[in-house]
Amino acid sequence: MPHPSITAETYPHKPAIIMGDSGEIVTYRELDERSNQGAQLFRTLGLKAGDHIGMMLENNRQFLEIVWAAQRSGLIFTPISTHLKRSEAAYILENCGARLFIGSLALADSCEQVLEAAPGQIGHFYMVGGIKPGFESWEEAIDLMPITRIDDESNGVPMLYSSGTTGQPKGVFVPGEQ
Repeated sequence: MPHPSITAETYPHKPAIIMGDSGEIVTYRELDERSNQGAQLFRTLGLKAGDHIGMMLENNRQFLEIVWAAQRSGLIFTPISTHLKRSEAAYILENCGARLFIGSLALADSCEQVLEAAPGQIGHFYMVGGIKPGFESWEEAIDLMPITRIDDESNGVPMLYSSGTTGQPKGVFVPGEQ
């Protein structure tokens, strides 16, 4: 699949995301603009290429917008399973060195547990779909950002975690081209 910015230039009104449950449609232009705003926010917060973020989200449009924002910012992004215990989620965030965490109001109970157990290197906690104490609104934050590309775009990559064989989750990371 080509980068959304390429498709957004050619087919700006073509659906990039169609949410099965709600029928919500996000066009390539909207995905490109929202991911640019996310990348702008990451830079405003001091995140640079090679930094890590963690996220605990259900299947929603914001997940893909955040992934593309991280990808175009050169960030390493770690999705965290909602089925993990509090200690496992905290371990993953500490192990990957996450500097920012993004959760979802739909998963507020799990996200609040992550907030309580989160390691000290995480300086920012955001939530999509609403907020709980200790979190800032992702939507409100990126709405303030410009839709233009950041000056130093580079390729970000995922860092996923397996169950491991020693009782602790193991990070699986394949460095991308920076």
